[in-house]
Amino acid sequence: MGIIKISFTDDRGVGDVGGEGTPSQVSTRYFEPLVTIYRRVWRPAVDISERENFYTVVVELAGVRSDDLHVEISNRTVRIYGIRTERVRQNAMRYHLAEITYGYFERVLTLPVPIDRNNVEAVFSEGLLEIRIPKAAAKTAIRRIPITREG
Repeated sequence: MGIIKISFTDDRGVGDVGGEGTPSQVSTRYFEPLVTIYRRVWRPAVDISERENFYTVVVELAGVRSDDLHVEISNRTVRIYGIRTERVRQNAMRYHLAEITYGYFERVLTLPVPIDRNNVEAVFSEGLLEIRIPKAAAKTAIRRIPITREG
């Protein structure tokens, strides 16, 4: 079991389309009117479950090396990305079915409440990445405002 690299970011740039922002926007980018660049991205399956104090995110990443796996955490966003390297193919091999997708992958997940970025844990085992994400402490204490009388 390797160490999962978790980096912390802010929410800026998520959802941007254009020269900046995340590659999660699998849209075509235009650099010149007649030239189009397209990056093929596969989206691994994800399960998100919730308990009272935390979320659990499980991502199916069979065949991905832990060195090629990255997790970024911001206030409400989890970004999981990396590369699944294609297996070496034999020249004499003839495929009858080829459904496994290789290359760059990315998932950007936005959670409904702020999260405690300092206590996130991630474990990668048997092709599954499991991330435990505690919810941030609620800052919704009620504050009574005194009202003064004029006159």
